[in-house]
Amino acid sequence: MKHRQLTVSVMLLVLACTTSVSAEVYRSVDQHGNVTFTNQATPGAEPVQLKPLSVYGAPVLKTDVKSTASEEDKTQGYESVEIISPLPDETVRDNPGNVAVTVSSKPPLDSREGHRYQFILDGQAVDKPQTATTKVLTGVDRGEHQIEVTVVDAKGRELARSSATRFFLHRQTIFNPARSGGAS
Repeated sequence: MKHRQLTVSVMLLVLACTTSVSAEVYRSVDQHGNVTFTNQATPGAEPVQLKPLSVYGAPVLKTDVKSTASEEDKTQGYESVEIISPLPDETVRDNPGNVAVTVSSKPPLDSREGHRYQFILDGQAVDKPQTATTKVLTGVDRGEHQIEVTVVDAKGRELARSSATRFFLHRQTIFNPARSGGAS
């Protein structure tokens, strides 16, 4: 029984694959009742009238102008990115060299779309992009620095950038004569 079903299945598959090539199909039944389909006319074989195959073409792809436009809107949707702290030209006094940088954006960061803030100190990215609006920079050397913040998407593409904010870090030292109260 399985052999018969297998034979029929194979023949139907062969028919499906070759109908476009050969037009004639014959059906024959042997003395054991096995049904065979072939493209050669054998004694006792009957021609099989096949229904035309249903053929479906590939669907036509439409260019979705709206989705492209909305994608561009998502990437250019930030009106501004602003560094709230430190203020421009502010002097931060911290001996360990920690500087808290706070940023805001309009509209707020869309973390659902994978957007993140990337903090950039003196032209170098600091750590990985993050969703938090505050980043504590550690071990910053004394002196003048520039901080910028960019909004990046999930692929790391820059979507918006703040203006650079200059700040100064003042780290006191015990070697400062004015602090020791000694010499002057």
